[in-house]
Amino acid sequence: MCNNIIKIDGSFGEGGGQILRTALSLSAITKKPFEIYNIRANRKTPGLSYQHLQAVNATARICNAGVVGNQLRSTDLKFYPGEIQSGDYHFDIGTAGSISLVLQTIFYPLSLSEKPSLVTIIGGTHVTHSPCVDYLTQQWLYFLKRIGFHAEIQTLKAGFYPHGGGEVAVEIEPASSQYPLRIEDRGKLIQVKGISTVSNLDINIAQRQQLQAKKRLLERNIPHEISVEERPSIGKGTLLLLLGKFENSQCCYFGLGAIGKRAETVADEACNEFFSFLETKGVIDEYLTDQLIVPLVLTKGTSQFSTPRITQHLLTNVEVVKLFLPVRIDVSGDLNEEGFIEIKHLT
Repeated sequence: MCNNIIKIDGSFGEGGGQILRTALSLSAITKKPFEIYNIRANRKTPGLSYQHLQAVNATARICNAGVVGNQLRSTDLKFYPGEIQSGDYHFDIGTAGSISLVLQTIFYPLSLSEKPSLVTIIGGTHVTHSPCVDYLTQQWLYFLKRIGFHAEIQTLKAGFYPHGGGEVAVEIEPASSQYPLRIEDRGKLIQVKGISTVSNLDINIAQRQQLQAKKRLLERNIPHEISVEERPSIGKGTLLLLLGKFENSQCCYFGLGAIGKRAETVADEACNEFFSFLETKGVIDEYLTDQLIVPLVLTKGTSQFSTPRITQHLLTNVEVVKLFLPVRIDVSGDLNEEGFIEIKHLT
């Protein structure tokens, strides 16, 4: 189909599914085909899982792509993008695979189309090793709107691991103009806003999570407001999410419940990560740093901000982006230490 194809070793750097997802997004946007081999080669179960396969098929559908190798557990894939088409889309991962990661893959191509889109995805809303949907609505969308992307996310049903079955509806508006992100200093901490929620469990568990988080925040005299909620879901699960609001920025951390895991431990996980952030000069949390690379390379001008921790995810994402776009991305600092990010489009 095309001799000029970008070739990517899926085992390099962090070696996970993010390499594939970033390549899919940018391939659809730039119309550059790619081939990826050694997909998730270093994982316990290599190749495409249901979640990754749905990301491939969803991206192919929205840009009328030709695909070779889109089978479960495939370790090689070729992707030939066509024209992006807005519209109403419905995707079912079929497992508790992350809705958030599938959404983030197709979000930017659809945002750059000329008409709005409505996307419904069924799968996992709160699963490990993935931003939960509450993180997307509270943190990811907040910064995307500052950059110039516009969407609304509605969680119709929660889907906790391992049952999944969550349902999320997303309205995506065309992004006519994008802006770089420059935040020199996060400013003073104003307040922590939190959510403690359960599905198909005693509300007392959510209250215990709330009380533990409040106790930890009171010990540091941090103003806070944490609500308690019950959510519809086909399975059981809990969440404690903290959103730290500063004068110029915000950060977000969360803990998820599991069988045999105490409610207090769920709260402690979120609190400990938040307190670690406070000890740095980071402007946004390390998870969002990685997630903002793709939208920021689509803007003109120079983006600059600090991160509390340089992750392998971040460094890997940077290298994939450079394969598709003429950008200069400087990451100053050592792995797992504080760092500074500068992103500049070269055209």
